[in-house]
This record gives sequence, structure tokens and C-alpha cells, in this order.
Amino acid sequence: MAVSLRSAFTEEIDDPQRALQEILDLLKPDELKKNSLGILYCYADFVESGVTEYIARELPFDVIGMSSMATAALGEKGSYRLTLAVLTSDDVRFTTVSTPDLMADSYQQAIGDAWREGSARAEEPVRFAIGFLPFLGDIAGQEMLDAFDAASGHTPLWGSIASGTDMTYSDCTTIHNGDIQQRSAAFALIEGAVEPEFAVTSIPERNIYEHKAIITRSHGCVLNEINDVPVLDYMHNLGIIFNEGDQTTIPLLIDYRDGSQPIALAMYAFLDDGGILCGGPVPQGALLSLGEIDPQGILETAQESLDKLLALTDRSGFLLLPCVTRFVMLAPNQEAEMASVIERLEGVASYTLGYSGGELCPVRAEDGSWRNRFHNFTFTACAL
Repeated sequence: MAVSLRSAFTEEIDDPQRALQEILDLLKPDELKKNSLGILYCYADFVESGVTEYIARELPFDVIGMSSMATAALGEKGSYRLTLAVLTSDDVRFTTVSTPDLMADSYQQAIGDAWREGSARAEEPVRFAIGFLPFLGDIAGQEMLDAFDAASGHTPLWGSIASGTDMTYSDCTTIHNGDIQQRSAAFALIEGAVEPEFAVTSIPERNIYEHKAIITRSHGCVLNEINDVPVLDYMHNLGIIFNEGDQTTIPLLIDYRDGSQPIALAMYAFLDDGGILCGGPVPQGALLSLGEIDPQGILETAQESLDKLLALTDRSGFLLLPCVTRFVMLAPNQEAEMASVIERLEGVASYTLGYSGGELCPVRAEDGSWRNRFHNFTFTACAL
């Protein structure tokens, strides 16, 4: 196998040196190969205590990552933990870069500069990238993904927007070595003999309304009209009356009609002009269906993703990023999805799971190529 995946975690939140030693005891750094990359997920309290910064700075390889509401690895799961995945290889190389603070008037240049810096340091063409983006109120996740897609010439990007301790997203951070920021993006560019496979599942078919409509007016990620009817009127005609905040629990299934699988998007906010801001692009002419998310559907789609992964051959391990909304909506049994992952994968394959504030996962087009996509509500995976 070109790349091996190893995992470690700590629940030591106060003593940075002890936390690092717990990570090293599990990793056994002397057994790592020539090139390694750390992917770190942690509860926000580890950032506040300084443990995250210390570990990311002191490890003997580059680290990228993000804050996350909950994580799982090595048969253990929970919120109050720091979890590390390490990709290690003799043949595959990893180049990490990060951006300065991303601002609405310059984020495209900043992300493009990070790509150009990293790819210039690579010895071969970059095969794919792993990235962690900040949660920003003034720049959408899709806009940051589009900037990377344009700069990189459509290089596949898998990763996430950072998540926090609750759905306010007030304490989200990204991580690049010892640098922890709220407005910076961090990327690992990966080159060499590696062929990743990506998997994404969203809403079970039984939870998707059969009726499909056409988006007739929109702009970017803003949905204005469906079947020539203002979007809120269209929803009201279906009997959907929104209470404050609950729009994020109703998935939109968008079929871009380009041969790629439909994706699930959240409705983030109501705009003064009557439009709705969505998690990703909602272009005119695309087909739209409504769905619902429930505990049974969450667990069903997790199993569907795991089935896809376990059907793959000659894979060293799996990086998993389900949507944080899934974790929240499983209450009071919030750890059920992580428990199902552990049940299926522990002792069978290496894995590391973190909860995502917005999923970046390529999907296959009809011609077999990967298309970068932004998702909500989904269970995404990168198989190496």
C-alpha cells in the first residue's frame, strides 16, 4: 500500500506535555515511514488550553486540521478529545500550506496564492488535496471551494469546514502546525502513487419527496424561485412553515443535471428580498427535491457509506467526515453514528472520524472524472 493510516488520541486537556506523550505512545513515531502528514481534530477546549498548539507544533511532521464537535478512532469516541490521523508513506509526499485571514475582497487571491506556493514546492503534479476551511459569515464555503477549484485546475479536494462546540459556530478554528486561526484555510497537497476513492451519502431515498421541481430563479447560493413561484411561497404551498432556525434541518436535494449524483444542501438564512441562502450553488435549471433528516436515516446512510468503503480492495484506511448536524440530530443518543463506525471498522481497517461543519467531497461525473462539490447533511469519506 502506498499510504498507511495510523491514529492516536488523547483526553488530556490541561497538560500539553502529557497529552503529546499519550499521542506519541500510540503513534510509535519510529515506525513511521519517510513522509508523514498529521490530520488533527479536537474539541475547542483543547485549543483554549494550549494543548492543540503544543501538539501540532511539536510533532515531527506537518499537521493540518480543525476544531470538531466530536471524534472517533481506535475504538474510542466522544466530544472531549483530540484525535490525530497520520498518513505515512515512502512514495507519497505531502506539502502543507495555509492562507492569511480570508477576507471577502481578497479570499480568492489568498487561496490561489496558497495553491501556487504549495504546488511549486511539489516534486510531481498534485494528485489530490485535503483541506480545512474556516466557518465565515461573509464568505460561503462554496465560494472558498470555487476559489480552490479555479486556482488548482479542478484538483480533487476532500475536507471540511471547521465545526465548534455548538451550532453557533462561534469557536471554530483551523490548524496548520502551531498556527491556529479563525479565518485561515489549511491545505495538504498530495503527490505520488496514490489513488484516493471518495464516498458520500446523504439522505435515504425514502426520506426524499418524489416530487421534483425546477429552480427558475437564483444567483450563486441564493434560491429565489422554484417553478416560477417565490421560494417561500412554494414552501408554504407544500405546508412548510419555518420557525426561526429550523430551516437548517430541512435538506434540499439538488440535481445539477451534469451526470453527477445529486447533493444535499442546507438552507442557512432568509434574505430581505425573500430569497434563501443555501450551503452550495443552486443554479437555474437544476432539479430540486425536499427531504427530511431523522435518526433512522442518519444511521442508514452511515451504513451505506461503510458498505461502499468495505467493498473497496487494497485500501490502508479511511478518513471520515460526517456532517455535525447528524451528530446534533441523533440526540439523545448522539454517539450512535460513531458507535456504528467503530462496530464496522474496528479491527478491520484503520479509520479516523471527525464531525464537519460543511463537507468537501468530490463526486464522479458521467465521464468518470471527479467534480468538487460542497455538501451538507452527508457522510463523506476518503479511502487511501
